[in-house]
Amino acid sequence: MGAVIFDGDDTLWETEPLYDEARSEARGLVEASGGNGSLWERLQREIDVKNVDVHGFSASRFPLSCVTACEKLFELTGWAVPGEVVQRINAVAMQVFDGRAPVRSDAEAALALLRANGFNLGLLTKGNQEVQQRRIESSGLARWFDRIEIVGDKSPEVISQLVRDLGSEPRSSWLVGNSLRSDIVPAVSAGLHAIRLDAHTWEYERDYVAPPGLSFLTAGTLTSAVEQILDR
Repeated sequence: MGAVIFDGDDTLWETEPLYDEARSEARGLVEASGGNGSLWERLQREIDVKNVDVHGFSASRFPLSCVTACEKLFELTGWAVPGEVVQRINAVAMQVFDGRAPVRSDAEAALALLRANGFNLGLLTKGNQEVQQRRIESSGLARWFDRIEIVGDKSPEVISQLVRDLGSEPRSSWLVGNSLRSDIVPAVSAGLHAIRLDAHTWEYERDYVAPPGLSFLTAGTLTSAVEQILDR
């Protein structure tokens, strides 16, 4: 029996817009206090990507990047950053993890169609345990999955184990995700078929260069992804 594994963030539900909204609000606070908002945002994005090496995908990385960008802006321009502004920026950044991530409109129907066609379903999502668990619960999609795993890294070994836990084999299994780096490359390395969902991503994903010859499909919607799976 075949299995289909789904990513969570920006695949089944949309989280990147939450970061965009928080970043925009934080930039507004910088500008309202006399700082260069454009430069702050550029610094924040650069620092956030670099911080992945140290803080990974923990809930502390994004707020820390926002605050560190304030400190760097002071070093570069002499901006007299008020302490209360830094506190407010940190609070705004933390809201990303409390806000509800909108579920894609076709997610429920896509999962139901796969289930109706006999596929076992797995959810493999990466990030902070508490944050991811909250997003899974608020999505209302947990009932469709045979296995749900929250991990710190989606290695080929982790994906292979999930396939086995779903009672399937790599050659008859699929992974659907938006990230070349975190989803598609390790899935293909584990011997699965993979579909990259064309979704809004951040610099850490956009700057990634895929290995030459990487074979995968693409889809603009979850509906299209499922159609491609059923057509194979």
